[in-house]
This record gives sequence, structure tokens and C-alpha cells, in this order.
Amino acid sequence: MYVSARNHDFDASAYLRAIPRPMVQEIHLAGFTVNRFDDGEILIDTHNQPVCPAVWALYHQAVQRFGPIPTLIEWDTDLPELAVLVAEAERADAILEERHAQAA
Repeated sequence: MYVSARNHDFDASAYLRAIPRPMVQEIHLAGFTVNRFDDGEILIDTHNQPVCPAVWALYHQAVQRFGPIPTLIEWDTDLPELAVLVAEAERADAILEERHAQAA
């Protein structure tokens, strides 16, 4: 959603708010690559980088809206050390736990 919003110049937060709650059963998070050109840039959903701060912020909004639902960190190429992957998963878990604690 973040990559599409940046590439097509729409508000990802507004888009997120418009999604019906029952439609979301799982969230996928991933990194991207920026391709720069003389007249601008485009984000490519390459799944080969850490999740960026703006995506984490959008994920936090999604968890607030949809509740603590299953989340998958996607990392398909250029795999880092296991500790990096685990840290990404733990960050998602912390956001989910924070939401769960608020609901309790």
C-alpha cells in the first residue's frame, strides 16, 4: 500500500481508513528499493530491505484500525543475518502486543 501510494500519489492513510475492517485478515510488511530517474523516482516492492519507518507508521495505524491480526514480514532476496529478520518480526510483535494491551 505504501509503495503504491508513493508511486501513484495518493494518501495511504486515507486509503487504509477506507478499507472495510472485515476484509483484512493478514498484513504483509516488506522493504522496497528506490529507483531514481532524472524526472523523479519510483519505489519497487523488492522485498529485499528492512521495513522503513513510514511503513511501520502505516502498520501501526492498520493495527489500530483492524486490531491484532496475523502479520508476515516478507523478505525474498538479499537475505540478511537471521538477527535482522528476527528484529523485524519482534518489532511487528511489539506493535501487536501494544494494541492487545490497549484492548484489554
